[in-house]
Amino acid sequence: MRVARNRSSNVIWNIKTMLVASLLSLISVTHPSIAADPIRLGAVQSGSGSFAPEETGLTDMLRMLVAEQNAKGGVLGRQVDLVIADPNSVMSAYEEGARRLVSESTVSALFGGGHQSTCDTMGSVAEDAKVVLFCPGENIGSSNRPWTVQLGLPAQQRVIPAVVFLRENEGVKSWVLASTDSVYGKEVNGLVEAYLKEKGVSSNDLLTRYEEFGSTDWTGLAVETSKLQAANSSTAVVSTVLGESNESFMEAFQRLGPDTATAPMVMLGFDDGSYLGKSRPVAGSLSVRSYFETLDTASNRDLLRRWRAHEGSAARPITEMMASEALAFSIWVSAVERAGTPNASEWREQIQSVIVPGFAGADVSVDATNRIIQSVLLGRAQADGSYIVEAKTPILTGDKWKIDVANTKDLVSEWSSGVSPCVVFDIGEGCKATIDHDKRTVDLMVATTRKVEKDSDSSLNFAPERADLTFGATRVSVPAGHSFGQVDRRSWMQWLSLKSVSDTEFQVQDEKLLTRDEFTLAIKNAEATDALVYVHGFRNTFEDSVFRLAQIVWDTKYQGVPVVFSWPSRGTTAGYETDYDSAEFSAPAFRELLRTLKQDAHVRTVHVIAHSMGSRVVLQGLLRSTPPLGDRPVGELVFAAPDVDRQIFAQQIESVRNMAKGVTLYANKNDWALFASKQLRSQFVRAGDASMPDGPLVTAGVDTIDISSVGKDFFSLNHSTFSESMSAMEEIASLLSGGVRPPDRRTHILVGMPQAASPAYWKFPD
Repeated sequence: MRVARNRSSNVIWNIKTMLVASLLSLISVTHPSIAADPIRLGAVQSGSGSFAPEETGLTDMLRMLVAEQNAKGGVLGRQVDLVIADPNSVMSAYEEGARRLVSESTVSALFGGGHQSTCDTMGSVAEDAKVVLFCPGENIGSSNRPWTVQLGLPAQQRVIPAVVFLRENEGVKSWVLASTDSVYGKEVNGLVEAYLKEKGVSSNDLLTRYEEFGSTDWTGLAVETSKLQAANSSTAVVSTVLGESNESFMEAFQRLGPDTATAPMVMLGFDDGSYLGKSRPVAGSLSVRSYFETLDTASNRDLLRRWRAHEGSAARPITEMMASEALAFSIWVSAVERAGTPNASEWREQIQSVIVPGFAGADVSVDATNRIIQSVLLGRAQADGSYIVEAKTPILTGDKWKIDVANTKDLVSEWSSGVSPCVVFDIGEGCKATIDHDKRTVDLMVATTRKVEKDSDSSLNFAPERADLTFGATRVSVPAGHSFGQVDRRSWMQWLSLKSVSDTEFQVQDEKLLTRDEFTLAIKNAEATDALVYVHGFRNTFEDSVFRLAQIVWDTKYQGVPVVFSWPSRGTTAGYETDYDSAEFSAPAFRELLRTLKQDAHVRTVHVIAHSMGSRVVLQGLLRSTPPLGDRPVGELVFAAPDVDRQIFAQQIESVRNMAKGVTLYANKNDWALFASKQLRSQFVRAGDASMPDGPLVTAGVDTIDISSVGKDFFSLNHSTFSESMSAMEEIASLLSGGVRPPDRRTHILVGMPQAASPAYWKFPD
């Protein structure tokens, strides 16, 4: 009877539970306010009028992104509603639409239209309401409103690098500046004219022409340009012609203008969406953007696939502004999730710490001036209307060339060919990115003079014994809890908390040996223009060296091929004398690695970072006469805390400095490892020691930078400050990307010593 009663009670309880659940379900359907309210996004973009051709694409891109996000569960478990205000291309209606959205819809963020002038009017609304505004159009001015994020490249970052490229790579001496009579055209032409005159170009070699907006007659300018080209054979056309005037402009120059093969043409106004997809650019003409639809990167291929699935067979081309808007949406989602709230006053504080994958192969973030940080891409138009990217700049931030901003005129970074260098880790499986952000891995190429043995589990053991030069590859995972500048190791607190190893430690995920031919082929397949060779110091195991290079690559977002040269350090303090000899033993192999990279793999620029005793490997290798390396085999040669006798370093660098584009020495007076080395080497001061009364080593042909003030941790040896300090890492990243000299022109906080006017060396301020 007891069992029967229990079963009966269970049945009754289950029926009650089902009834309550049903009632709650009905209540939630009839009263949706009980569920979490949606997060609203606002867009003020025109669906009709003259601005519609470019802004409908922006709106459709947002619709796709919101739909995808909602399909993934929304943001913070809440659906996202896109609320659109259509200003019908009326200037005053943009401000009205923005006010309506922030007051009536309580939006988390605003997305503006394609014209900077419309975003400027919306900017004041965003400031008043404390709502972040994303502006996708090109930014002319230096507006740094704290609530406005500029997604488009500033005009000077687009046009000045293009002019630099034409002057340096095409030898252009005469210039034709063509534009519609607009504020945009006049401001851009003003930038170009000022820059060229600064570089010594005379007014006789500058022809500037404005035509009415919508003009269809460009024949006169095309004829004049042909005459100019015939006279000096070194003329370029820079066009800021906007809208449908481009069609008649291109037709006139194709019929009466010079051939783009001999007279380069840069078209800055072709990607405004007004006719994109209707007309093709002049074959051979150049365009300067942050995005091309033909970019062959994993993130861009994914965007194109999603866009075409959303739009169908008639999908319009993705413009630069649409791509920038997609990046902004990703940044918004990440910032809101980090903050745990859609309230703009709170998630805005997270925006500069968010990093999202870009479409050109590099990560994208927002800098301190509220601009998206991107590279500038130079594309050449093909006969079918597509573009092939021929060159790119490194990441450009802030004002790189502004007439009215001091000390910015010469900061335009150099161009480099190619867009997305990658390394083949698994030979035969295709080209993979050096950094995989989703899996948090970094792929490195390996050259080593360690004895390599196979363990019982078939893993490789890179022993401290000496051997001939061996090649390989390794994949390193970066922990989810990685701290900038640190090779993260598991602390005892993390052991006690039972956190997973993948969250707390760098790990070698995979490694393999390669033949010399496989090593060379992998780098050739990467089509990289530059490589970075890292030579570690004393008391480093193989894991120490690959973890440090992986950390450097991850933290600096280095885009070339990273190569670790691991020599057989014992990995112990007691092994100092043995390490000293092993470093010299490895010098010929280091030189052979340089020859392999330059002559077999055809890498254009090979940068070298030598740390501590690794500086001895590099110096001895470069001083050897064989194998021949050709002129200047090294790009930037960096000595970080070199553990080499100071006087010997000064002697040897005289023979070495001409083998590199530039030589930089980073010294530290707080380096306790170099202090210990000094005791072991009979009190002979080390080259990386800045504690002498006269300061760090200063010698001809070397830029010496004292990093003592950013490396003075009481509980640290301060021997790896070059890779642990954010300031030092940013300085090295700038050096490798642009090579601008003197150092205070690339890193503005550096102070010239002993006098700023004529410095002998530089230092980070105390």
